[in-house]
Amino acid sequence: MRRLIYCLLILGSVLLISACATSKKSREMVRPISLTMPADYRMAAYLGFFSPKESFRLTEIKARIVILEVFQVQCSHCQNQVGELKELYLQIGKEGLFHQVKIIGLGYGDDLFEVEEFGRRYAIPYPLFADSEGSKVRVENIPVTFILELTPDGARVIYEFHGLLPDAKELLKLIRQTVDL
Repeated sequence: MRRLIYCLLILGSVLLISACATSKKSREMVRPISLTMPADYRMAAYLGFFSPKESFRLTEIKARIVILEVFQVQCSHCQNQVGELKELYLQIGKEGLFHQVKIIGLGYGDDLFEVEEFGRRYAIPYPLFADSEGSKVRVENIPVTFILELTPDGARVIYEFHGLLPDAKELLKLIRQTVDL
């Protein structure tokens, strides 16, 4: 019986470690992504859009850094990560970086209704978009968080986190050091 308990503890530890964030860049640039304009004018304004448009490109967001969270509404790791992303959003605001750093979420394989319900359920303060076909970004596992620097040539990947994110303050510190915010 003790061996069974030890085996279960070891297995649980291995699974927990595999769910922790690992940073690896699998690409230098993110291919051009077109997104539907948020219906909520406050979310559109957060991204820097003040005139009506049907859609926009990721690189048109008025920011230097975009944190792109790729999630699925039924993913428990994604649900657990919401708190850290909300804390990161608050930390960005506290440090006066809203004009330079934006957060968006992309519901990979989820339709718009599911994504909007997810946003309401967790009171997510940043824009969420649906990618029902999973065609906007190619990923192997969920969640994946891309830290992107927007350049005239496109969106350059600075970091790519697979699994859960590090602490919000540490992540913002890492971003600041990398791109000199």
